[in-house]
Amino acid sequence: MVEENHCMYFVQRKKRYCRMTVKKGNKYCGEHQEVSLQFRTDKERVENKRIKCPLDSAHTCYESKLSKHLKVCNAKRLIDAQPSFIIKGINANEAYNATQHIPLSELNELVISTVIDKVKDVYEKLPSFPEIVLEHQILKNKINDGSCGKNIKKHLLQNSSLLSHLEQANLVKENTCFIEFGAGKGKLTYWLGQILKNSKDCCILLVDRSSHRHKSDNKLKNEQSPILIKRIRADIADLKLNDIAEIQKFKYKVGIAKHLCGAATDLTLNCLIQAMNSEPKCNVVGLIIAFCCHHRCEYASYVGKEFLEQCGFTPNEFTVLCSIASWATCGSGFKKAPVIENTQKDSARTKTNIKILTSSERERIGKKVKSLLNWGRLEYLKRVGFKSNLIYYTTTDVSLENMCIIATKDQI
Repeated sequence: MVEENHCMYFVQRKKRYCRMTVKKGNKYCGEHQEVSLQFRTDKERVENKRIKCPLDSAHTCYESKLSKHLKVCNAKRLIDAQPSFIIKGINANEAYNATQHIPLSELNELVISTVIDKVKDVYEKLPSFPEIVLEHQILKNKINDGSCGKNIKKHLLQNSSLLSHLEQANLVKENTCFIEFGAGKGKLTYWLGQILKNSKDCCILLVDRSSHRHKSDNKLKNEQSPILIKRIRADIADLKLNDIAEIQKFKYKVGIAKHLCGAATDLTLNCLIQAMNSEPKCNVVGLIIAFCCHHRCEYASYVGKEFLEQCGFTPNEFTVLCSIASWATCGSGFKKAPVIENTQKDSARTKTNIKILTSSERERIGKKVKSLLNWGRLEYLKRVGFKSNLIYYTTTDVSLENMCIIATKDQI
């Protein structure tokens, strides 16, 4: 039922009427005026036409009043008020043109098979990666008390192992600022805060480009944690870590992240390395990042380009690699693919026939691609002075995205 003076537009997604109030004599709010334009005169259509705001496409404004709207738009205020540590694209490598993503179903089978054969050859030269699953005492009771659901328990097990590895790498110490990239609701930060409660002069900086409700870092503050907790809203691509004044007083900096998606991992590595090399320099002594969503990597920001080039992969093959990586967790991607006919000559040149690969074979190939992309990141960190290792920090029944990188540097 529509309340008096409320919009009459029915929102299908929410199965209810819009709850925005309307001007006297109107049936629809500003956002839904388009519905009534078909019953208006040409003049009224022009006066009431709404367009997406150029500053923020999440809302609309009257086209006839655009100039007035731009002066008072909340998005403009946010842009004008950007802090000094936000510099557009500082961690994104714009020297490389974005490679166009083409679905595997639209590619010639020979192209895909060639990439798969390269992957197999390169993977054979990589070392085996150990599975080292640890449990931190601080989470043990919570994991075993039976009060949490299956999904929550999975995250607790992952956080427990990651934080144990953080301690084992000697990265949990006093006078340290921990930076959680892609922090989300701050679950990892919360448990790190429990570990640090008896430490002196520590700080946790949470970075996320979105705003979240029910943040766990607020729980830490409510518990009157002695450590400094700061959250900033920023895209990692635009973050200049050096210019955040609150973290400069801490001697050591450590990067942490759980399930940092695709390109965000590479942007984070670029962010940390730039902070080490720019004034005032950040003393980044280590990092632990659990990987996720390799199919969302981008060639422009990917830090392992040199490794891929040495392995014989071309820039155009990078998007093929990313698509194949999805086989490890998201199926084959060929359920709706058209059948592609190959000539006998092409078939003779192809060692791998992707049409006859089983789902388990595709999954193994996808895992190999993910390991290869992760190894490129490891090689990059080694070149800039870090001692790095790739490990499986949890089991596949807990998470299919179960690999992380642990990197440390001599502390000065």
